[in-house]
Amino acid sequence: MIRTTFTQELGITHPIASAGMARVAQADLTAAVSEAGGLGCLGGSTMMPDELHRQIESIKARTSNPWAVNILLPESLTTEDDSAWVPVREALGRMSPEDQAKMDGIKAFLTPGVVSRQVEIILEARPAAVVVTFGTPKWFIDECRQRGITTMALVGSIGAARRADEDGVDILVAQGTEGGGHTGRASTLTLVPGVVDIVDKPVLAAGGIADGRGLAAALAVGAVGAWVGTRFVATPEAFGHQRFKERVVNGALNQVDISKAYSGKTMRGFRNEWTREWESKQDQAAPFPLQYAVAGPLVETGYIDGDTERGMMPAGQSVQNIHDIRPAGDVVREMSAEAERIVKNLGASFAP
Repeated sequence: MIRTTFTQELGITHPIASAGMARVAQADLTAAVSEAGGLGCLGGSTMMPDELHRQIESIKARTSNPWAVNILLPESLTTEDDSAWVPVREALGRMSPEDQAKMDGIKAFLTPGVVSRQVEIILEARPAAVVVTFGTPKWFIDECRQRGITTMALVGSIGAARRADEDGVDILVAQGTEGGGHTGRASTLTLVPGVVDIVDKPVLAAGGIADGRGLAAALAVGAVGAWVGTRFVATPEAFGHQRFKERVVNGALNQVDISKAYSGKTMRGFRNEWTREWESKQDQAAPFPLQYAVAGPLVETGYIDGDTERGMMPAGQSVQNIHDIRPAGDVVREMSAEAERIVKNLGASFAP
């Protein structure tokens, strides 16, 4: 069994966390990963307050093990300046009622005041950890610390890692460009050791990790565990259309690209007709979260309808290493066991 500062601090068995993927990481997946001994993470950022509360209660009913919640805290979502939301309302107003209904899954990104309610619900629930993305406001970190909640932050650059460290985050998740969803430009094997060198805190590796080999490599470059996303898309517990999961299983490296076509931020996912339309006008993408309204129902049709031609299907370069759909608990246990075998074999290979 692999024990690290990550497993010790969170009280988990395996140094594996499932990524808090918006829409994909709901209660089913979160509870399954935690019950297997990893750290399941609820993708709470897209959930309206009532739904977030229901999902949290569902996790609590399924596992007594530690779990986490992911939340987005950029200024564009937390602002109370009503004028900043006018373009979003106008874009939504131009949609048909049917298309507006398709946006329900990400309504939280398009509704002012939601983030403050999300924060209240999460702090009251007191998960083992909260994972923040697109910003690490010190007031929120302090609120978590007062309640004994471990704080984690996704970072995609050395600069972001320094800021998160200064804001008092407990654990950093260094995500390389190989990762699916919102991601940066630095590779995992350059970013992770770079972050390890500048912070005196535990660092998880993310981006391109889908099996025990990836976990072992992460440990070798100084990480204390792995943050895994795309591998968990291809599980029965993940939310999403079967065609999305099958596309991950059958995907190739050259099919996943970075685009601003859906959210206005750099997001890695499957290339399709919609992303190709935006290849020549990336600089024209509206800022986050307005681009979601520009893309309209396409941000949901991938998950709900299995629309491979235009629907959003975030995925990382690890699709080339994923060959089946299997239960999330099996993924956790097998990944950890494989990494342990690799580490032991390497030790034996280099022993005098």
